[in-house]
Amino acid sequence: MLRRGIPLLWISLIALGYFSATAQTRIAYVDVATVMDKLPEAQDAQRQLDNLVETWQKELEGLEAEWQEKYEEYDKRKLILTEQGRANAERELQALDAEIMQYRDEKFGQNGELFTKEEELMRPIQNLVFETVNKLAEEEGYDYVIDKSGGVMILYANDDHDLTAKLIEKIQTALPARETEASRQFKSGESGQTGTSGTDTGSGRDQGRERMNVPPPSNPR
Repeated sequence: MLRRGIPLLWISLIALGYFSATAQTRIAYVDVATVMDKLPEAQDAQRQLDNLVETWQKELEGLEAEWQEKYEEYDKRKLILTEQGRANAERELQALDAEIMQYRDEKFGQNGELFTKEEELMRPIQNLVFETVNKLAEEEGYDYVIDKSGGVMILYANDDHDLTAKLIEKIQTALPARETEASRQFKSGESGQTGTSGTDTGSGRDQGRERMNVPPPSNPR
């Protein structure tokens, strides 16, 4: 992290030094993260994502509970099971374990449904933000607009050049005055307040595999 921060610092210093030496160059900045937090459309999109995560997480927890129940039953009876009976039970546990891993990957994986849905819901809003930044910069006569919440290190910034509030106002004016499906559901109590942080619930299954000496299924990825 430190090695990355140093080049960014030098780039920022060089860029600011060059810009300050050019009298007619005007620079402004915005906080895109704050803009996204203030937009109802972005909040609606986030609620939809949270609802999906909650639904998928409950489904995943149900599969995990089913696995745990089957394993405990197997563990109680393994001493009285025939060799064929133990093999059948272990294959069943392996199959369910593979199903759980596949489900997790399909929903929460790198190119899973959550990633795709986030792109679908958030990309149009992000595009609108960037388009509005361009228009605002042209109207205000700025040559460069820096995202304060991005990776560029800003050592000092005059508040007079902060366009965040103007950007929010301009986007809200451009957005159609409509109530989205997500906000209607939220107001009617159909959507619960959730979080997108997932939990790893596979540790019990890992311990069970070790106890019955069954190798884990191959990762579908």
